[in-house]
Amino acid sequence: QFVESDDDEELLFNIPFTGNVKLKGIIVMGEDDGTHPAEMRLFKNIPHMSFDDAAREPDQMFSLNRDLTGELEYPTKIARFSNVYHLSMHFPKNFGAETTKIFYIGLKGEWTEAHRHEVTICNYEASANPADHKLEQITPQTHFIS
Repeated sequence: QFVESDDDEELLFNIPFTGNVKLKGIIVMGEDDGTHPAEMRLFKNIPHMSFDDAAREPDQMFSLNRDLTGELEYPTKIARFSNVYHLSMHFPKNFGAETTKIFYIGLKGEWTEAHRHEVTICNYEASANPADHKLEQITPQTHFIS
């Protein structure tokens, strides 16, 4: 089984994660012909990315070699890909065929649970309103010590 591009050689994958990922490496497998992707561009944290968005500068770019067995791992810049919740992979060209075929994409990294902070609603007083701070009546008592 494989994924094949439609009209031209471009392919775009949008991969959402359920947590935060520290992405360390990527494996891309194709056939030993012109349909194997020749270039890979990575974009992080751009949900719903389209081909129009792929014209921007990628977070990292790779020139790919033909890999039939999944032995080639492309290391990512860990500092740049340490907090990824959405990964977009753009394959703009291949080795000369009309369409691009990918048989396997492997992602290597560490997953951590996403920390979702809810909005906290707080009210702060610029100056205290005495009516808001009712105190019980205090009766002073005097004790004589002799």
